[in-house]
Amino acid sequence: MRVRTVGILSTGDMGHSVGRVLREGGFDVVTCLTGRSERTRQLAGEAEIRDIPEMDNLVREVDLILAILVPDKTIPLARQVAASIKRTGTRPAYADCNAIAPNTSKQMDEIISNAGGRYIDAGIIGGPPSQVEQTRFYASGPHEDILTQLDGYGILVRPMGGEVGRASGIKMCYASITKGTAALHAAVLTTAESLGLSRELLKELEESQGQRLQAMESIKTLSAKAFRWVGEMEEIAATYESAGVTPHFHQGAAEIFRMIADSPIGDERPETIDRNRSLEETVAIFAAYVMDKQMRESS
Repeated sequence: MRVRTVGILSTGDMGHSVGRVLREGGFDVVTCLTGRSERTRQLAGEAEIRDIPEMDNLVREVDLILAILVPDKTIPLARQVAASIKRTGTRPAYADCNAIAPNTSKQMDEIISNAGGRYIDAGIIGGPPSQVEQTRFYASGPHEDILTQLDGYGILVRPMGGEVGRASGIKMCYASITKGTAALHAAVLTTAESLGLSRELLKELEESQGQRLQAMESIKTLSAKAFRWVGEMEEIAATYESAGVTPHFHQGAAEIFRMIADSPIGDERPETIDRNRSLEETVAIFAAYVMDKQMRESS
């Protein structure tokens, strides 16, 4: 099966960037914007991704669908696409590229395969593709070779062989370090601020943990990402639990990201984030929100 037309569902921060580099590489890239937000529509337009308003028509036209969205939307989308596959009698490949647990990916495989589609377990590592970074797409399952046709077109595809769940598993393990650490950093500094110890802690970190303090600067941008990472932490927790490891660390990380998403700056997005806000100012906002929430809940 040769891939000529790729469907991106949907064209958010990662999806529109992936669609752009694939289009620049010569693929016909399409999406379905029905029911999508104005921001998603705008990003699709910026990437010059063609809109096909009806899902049935998109499924008829594409060779490969890349599902790139937040974890809690993955199963509903798979069911929607599966229904279109059944109605149209087509057999597109469907790569779920979301941050989901291996067991969740196996559920998706059943949904798509039972409808007649070809399922690919995929996991994205790295930021959106750019001139300085080629995003890594790990792939596993019997149809992984379909996704490898995109390798070198602005992304790197790394086939893992074996059964469905391997690619999503490596994504879960990797993100549990990177995003789990970000949650820990945010929790530490928010707690220190609430205890009136920020100045002293930051001074000690500067003297003894300079590299760690530098890494903590990323907390300033979490307000634009936290809403997407809540579900990801929950999927990581489920992955750990399935392996016999406690899920509680990443359940806690999900709560930290939920707190950030619910805070006064939690509705920021990459293009609207306050780039001038310092680390100290960011943490002060989180701590004030937590303290106010505590007071409201105890009254």
